Amino acid sequence: MSGGTGLDEAATELLDRLTALGIRTVVIGGSDTHGVMRGKRLPFAQLRQILEHGMPLCDVFWVMHVDESDLVPRPEDHVGYFPTEKQGYPDIVALPDLGTVRVVPWHEDTAFLLGDWHLPHGHGPVPIAPRNVLRSVVERAQGMGLTPYSALELEFYLFDEPLGTAHAKRPAELVPLQERPSTYGVVLGAHQEHISSVIRQSMLDYGLPIEACNPETGPGQFEINLRYTGSLESADHAFLFKSAVKEVAGQLGYLATFMAKPNHEWAGNSCHIHLSLRDDAGRGLFYDAAAPDGISATMRHFVGGILATMPELTALMAPTPNSYRRYAPYSWAGTTATWGIDNRSAGLRAIVEGELGTRLEHRQPGGDVNPYIGTAVALAAGLYGIGESIEPADVVREDVYAMPAGTVPGLPRTLEHAVDLLDGSAMAREWLGADFVGHYVAMKRAEIEAQSRAVTDWEVARYLEAL
Repeated sequence: MSGGTGLDEAATELLDRLTALGIRTVVIGGSDTHGVMRGKRLPFAQLRQILEHGMPLCDVFWVMHVDESDLVPRPEDHVGYFPTEKQGYPDIVALPDLGTVRVVPWHEDTAFLLGDWHLPHGHGPVPIAPRNVLRSVVERAQGMGLTPYSALELEFYLFDEPLGTAHAKRPAELVPLQERPSTYGVVLGAHQEHISSVIRQSMLDYGLPIEACNPETGPGQFEINLRYTGSLESADHAFLFKSAVKEVAGQLGYLATFMAKPNHEWAGNSCHIHLSLRDDAGRGLFYDAAAPDGISATMRHFVGGILATMPELTALMAPTPNSYRRYAPYSWAGTTATWGIDNRSAGLRAIVEGELGTRLEHRQPGGDVNPYIGTAVALAAGLYGIGESIEPADVVREDVYAMPAGTVPGLPRTLEHAVDLLDGSAMAREWLGADFVGHYVAMKRAEIEAQSRAVTDWEVARYLEAL
C-alpha cells in the first residue's frame, strides 16, 4: 500500500502477476466477529485504485446478528468503538494484505486477497477486528522474544442438502452425506471419497497446506489438519479453509457446516488448536530433555496461564449457545481446566515430541470458533502465564471424564455464564483490548437474548399436547 501516492514495487508486481494469469475478478474479504467473511467482488480494473486507497465498506456488519436478522444496539455504558445508527454506519476501509493473494480454483479467473480492517483517514486498525486482535498478541509475543507457532484441526459435517434451505429443517430431517459414521475409515464409498477428494484438492490448489483428512465419529463428518506455521498465517489458513469448504461443497450440491453440534445424537465439531513458542533463533522453547516429562518451565507457565484463565475466556472459545451442547463426557471436548500428557480427556493435551515437535493442544474450542479469536485467546492466556510465572496444577494421568464432580476445575456450561465471566476479566481486556471485549460481550448478550425468545422443537414436542 502506498497511501494514495502511487503504487509501490510490491503492488505493481502483484498487478503484473494477476494480469499475466488472466484474472478478471478480485475478491477482497476479511473476518467479522462471528468468523463470517465480509467483503466485495471487484472487476480486476478496480484493483489498482483499491491498492492505492483501500476498499471502503459500511461498518454495519460489526453489529449484525450471525443470521443477519437484526442489528445489535450500542449499550449505553459502552466506551470505545461500536458502530451505531447514531453515526449513520460510516465506511471503514479494507487494506489488502498482498502476501495473502491466491487464485480461487473453483471460480473462473478469480483471485482473492485478505483485507485488514482499518478506520478511515489513517486513524489506525479497527480495534475489534479479529485479525487485528491476533496480530497485536503475536507482536506482543515477539516483544517478549517469542515467536508463536500454531495449527488448527477442523471438523465439519457434509449434508446432502442444497445451500439456502437446510436452516428451515429440523435437525432430524437433515440428511448427512453418509448415514453411518466411519471413524478413521480409509475404505470409503466411492461417492464419499469423490467429494472428499475434490475438497482436498481444491484446498491444495487454493494454497492451503492440507496435511491429512479422515472421516470422523459422526455420519458424514470429516476432519482436515492444516500444517503448523506462524500463528497469524495458521489462523488465516483456517479462516480461508472454512469459507472455501462451504463454497466448494455448495458447488457440489452439498452443505458443509462447522456448527458445534448440529444434532444432539452426533459427535460435535471440534477445532483443536496446537501451539508452541520458539525463540529468535528458531529453537523450540517447550521441550526440556532434563525436565519431568520433557516439559520446559516455559511450557509449564504457558499451560498455567491457560488453565488459570480458561473459565473467563470460555465465551471466546465457545461463541454460541449451541457451543455448549458439545461439552459432555466422552465427547472428546475439553470440558475441564485440566492438562495431561497425550491425554484426550483433558482440556489441554501436551504432546512431547522433541524440540520442535513438543506442543500444546487446546481441546476446548469447537468448529464454530473464529480462528483468529481462538488463536489469540490461547496465545494471550499462555503468554500471560509466562509473564506471571503461573505454575499449573499437576498433570492428570487418568480419565478426566470419569473423575467425580468437583475433583478438577470445571468450565462454564452456558454462554450466559461464560459471557458474565468474560465481562469481568481484566486479563482479557489487557491482552485483547477493552474495545474488543466490550463489543464482544454486547454481541453475545444479544445472542443470548435472541435464544431466550425462541420456541424450540423440543419445547413443542414436550409441552404442546401435555399441557
